[in-house]
Amino acid sequence: MGKTGGDGPEARIARRLVCLVPGYEPMEPDAHIARFRRAAERSASVFGAQVAFTAGPDASLGEAAMQPDGPFHRLGAALTPKDGAEATHSRIVLFAWDDLIAAYAGRPLAKRIATGFSALFAFLFNGTFLSYCRTSWRYGAFFLFPLLLTLAILALASFVALTLGTIFPGPTTWLVGALIAGVVASILFHLADKRWHLMVALDDWSLARDLCERSNPAIEARIAAFSKAFSAEAARGDVDEIVVAAHSLGASLAVPALAAAFEDGFAPRTPLHVLTVGSSLMKTALHPAAGWQREAVRRILVDHAVAWTDCQALSDPINFYKSDPARSLGIAADPGPVVVKLRLKHMVSADTYRRIKRDFFRLHRQFVLAVERRCPYSFHMLLLGPAPLEAFRTLKSVDRPPLCAPGTDPQAGREDASGRAAKGRIAR
Repeated sequence: MGKTGGDGPEARIARRLVCLVPGYEPMEPDAHIARFRRAAERSASVFGAQVAFTAGPDASLGEAAMQPDGPFHRLGAALTPKDGAEATHSRIVLFAWDDLIAAYAGRPLAKRIATGFSALFAFLFNGTFLSYCRTSWRYGAFFLFPLLLTLAILALASFVALTLGTIFPGPTTWLVGALIAGVVASILFHLADKRWHLMVALDDWSLARDLCERSNPAIEARIAAFSKAFSAEAARGDVDEIVVAAHSLGASLAVPALAAAFEDGFAPRTPLHVLTVGSSLMKTALHPAAGWQREAVRRILVDHAVAWTDCQALSDPINFYKSDPARSLGIAADPGPVVVKLRLKHMVSADTYRRIKRDFFRLHRQFVLAVERRCPYSFHMLLLGPAPLEAFRTLKSVDRPPLCAPGTDPQAGREDASGRAAKGRIAR
């Protein structure tokens, strides 16, 4: 194996396999890969490292360049840390599901609105909303946002109609007022969609309900394909570490797919780590019909004792802050997942944070975007850097040797992952 430096915090990874499942974003795989490359290059420069990419898997992993294979898109990366040591080579495999997202967005507008609100009301009345509030009240507030926003739009449109009817009484005034109110509501809905991605949110809830209830064969088929791919990708070459990384709702596909792979005989001979960032797993796993997802979590953590790190952020209302992938689902796992609490404002410049802090979708994406300041968390340094994921799980920071220069303590006098003063050590 290519790991050097023992098993401690300063062990090095020579070769890594990353199975990356993105969140719910209407982006094609090429756009995801382009963004990943840009963000990795920017993040690497912040840490004084260099990263180079190849169009296909990296040659050091013993594979020829590959074209996209269905929903799987491969990228090779070589990251050289600041100390000039041997590069860490990573094979990144994007597990795409953009076509499923596009299918929901491609439906007639009326159907998108109807099924979106139908899904919201289903989550509201079947008890899932109350589970959200018990698990993370911020997510409960996020759940209510599209409902309250739509009610506000309808209330304003109704006020317009009533005002016209009062000021200009007549036999046709109410009809004209209703038509004007309809136009006002349409304009406001369009503006709300443009500002807060309302239609994307409604499609997201439609897909989430279908995922929970297992009512969309295309989603079921994609999870099955992901499951087979985990085993196939792990068997392609000798690596020091396998990371299954998922952002946002991608965790709700990655987790059952990995559990199904274990059920089908997947037995990796390499250390395996699950990394969820800004996870929306609770969005689906807390649904009454999603017992199969809860069982998937139990199999991964209890039956197979997979190391799982879950990164959460206080200012992001779309993730389940202060939740636990096991305990929040009533699963007793020992050891359980390690939850790392982050502060998004410490990843970017003050100007950037002022610009994005009221855009919760942009905040949510920061988990997988470039960092602008050296800080304990960087998605790309976790997946491409020389340190094993176990080091981050233990020390809660990527800003340590071997990524940074040896003989330095980059955390002295700086802040830990939660933003508190580190005082020369990492807060556990």
